[in-house]
Amino acid sequence: MSDHIPFDIQVEIIKRLPIRSLIRVRSVSKVWKSVIESSDFIVDYTVHNHDQPQHLLIRYNNLYSEETYVSIVDDDTFPQNKVSIIVPPSVNLLWDSFVVGASHGLVCLFGYYRNHDDFEYCSGTAMAVLWNLSIRKSVAIAVPDVDWPAGTNFGFGVCPATSDPKIVKITDTHTHKRMKGVSCSRHWLVEVFSLSSRVWRSSAGNLSDNLFEIKWPHSQWSMNGIYNKVWMMDNGDSKSFTNLCTINIPNLSSCPLEFRRRNGELMMRLTDDSDALIVYNPFLEHINDLGIEGQCYSSLVSSYTESLILLDH
Repeated sequence: MSDHIPFDIQVEIIKRLPIRSLIRVRSVSKVWKSVIESSDFIVDYTVHNHDQPQHLLIRYNNLYSEETYVSIVDDDTFPQNKVSIIVPPSVNLLWDSFVVGASHGLVCLFGYYRNHDDFEYCSGTAMAVLWNLSIRKSVAIAVPDVDWPAGTNFGFGVCPATSDPKIVKITDTHTHKRMKGVSCSRHWLVEVFSLSSRVWRSSAGNLSDNLFEIKWPHSQWSMNGIYNKVWMMDNGDSKSFTNLCTINIPNLSSCPLEFRRRNGELMMRLTDDSDALIVYNPFLEHINDLGIEGQCYSSLVSSYTESLILLDH
């Protein structure tokens, strides 16, 4: 930029650039690289830029048992703009992983690490990985005291004010202590990990023993037959729900995976001898086959946006 423009004005100008342009601008000079990778710039950019491009991350095992990741741009070109993803080692080493959640451009996965001599964590370590696909950055986090699959469940989000990623771990202490032969008066133990501190801390509050019962960590569910309804909670009222649609796909085993943010269409997995990924319009009852076929029950889908979070890691 021109030397005649004050530097603070130049910074305000580049804050309006799309993320891919910002990544290229970093190579212009050491000054711009330092500015764009600073925590203050990343937080400010994240807080004030909400209209980032939407994508769908798809993971499946192909017919050769190879774990495959694909990203599709969720816009008017859908599903034409489809690309294969280069997977970082922190994600590639995960075994039997699932998506905990996605927030502010980060996808959080949980699984166990396979044996690998060049990596700092030993085989069998329970791990969460925060992955920013748009800037190809990831952070691996060891997760202590996990009873899998029955005793531990997870949640993930990014603080909108500070852009600090947080993982919530809820442990059924009755199950956890019973497995170790120890009695425990508290039913639920809530722990929170913040990336800024890199520490797991116990929550001060307690969940009521009768509040809920967690059956399985995955948020996705299967169904067979017809007349399966999708409901939405009304304004946070747990006693009031609105029926969004009725899904009618007879004679097939199907599993809703994710709603498209752009138009509300439902990404689904149809399972017969293999998985077939489809997009289902519940209002028109129209099915669009994405042409992605994988091994049975291996497909996962998660929405994510482009983001700068993790650029300073």
